Amino acid sequence: MEPGTGADRTASTRRWPATTAIGPIEAQAARTPDAPALLPAGAAPVSYGELNAVANRMARCLADRGARPGTVVGLSLTRPADLVPALLAVAKSGAAYLALDPDDAPGRLAWLLADAAPVCVLGEGAPTAERPTAAELAGRAVTDPPRALTPQHPLCRAYGPGGRPAGVWTTHAEVDRRVRELQASYGLAPGDRVLQLGLPLWEFLWPLRTGAALVLADPDRPGEVGDLVRDAGVTALRAAPSVLGELLPEPGPVHLVPERG
Repeated sequence: MEPGTGADRTASTRRWPATTAIGPIEAQAARTPDAPALLPAGAAPVSYGELNAVANRMARCLADRGARPGTVVGLSLTRPADLVPALLAVAKSGAAYLALDPDDAPGRLAWLLADAAPVCVLGEGAPTAERPTAAELAGRAVTDPPRALTPQHPLCRAYGPGGRPAGVWTTHAEVDRRVRELQASYGLAPGDRVLQLGLPLWEFLWPLRTGAALVLADPDRPGEVGDLVRDAGVTALRAAPSVLGELLPEPGPVHLVPERG
């Protein structure tokens, strides 16, 4: 479906009751715990039940570090297989995530951390970055953690490139609305296999609330995306238009979902 059609205009004006971005994913995991949620390149599939359990353990570790609604957790992770459960864990804790690029200049990283004041940073390559140990994770419960989270709490804080721009907050309600608009225009379903490339982190949540599987490319092998699309049976690819033609000059049966504002 092309942008600008009647269905797109209807989706952009439709109103849904607001919810948190993480609640529908937890509900999906409860309904289909054995269905594949993540399909990492070169690794075994991860089911919805397994992903939810890992994220729940990590969320409790984050809570021990002060993560809760109204706080920020930095994410300095480059591998999608690590990033997705960490993103879910931050949302489950109630905190907002701050995406950090380990390749940023040290001065910019230091400024971002000073301005956003995260309670902790998950990953590596950024000041104070750490990961919970295997023993720490193993000692936490796998059930969904309780949280005093509302749709109006922020899910992420983002900064523009260069200089010292002010951080912009995005709430759970706004992310929920944008994901529902995507689903209304480009419906995903169980059985779909979705590849995301170079988009906002919150868009990783879209397939996971529909029962689809999220295909994760290997960031160290960017030239093999075309092979991954074929080998993993990708049915939908979400990327910027400038990227789509370079990666898939002959997309075949893949449903292309262009990036839009």
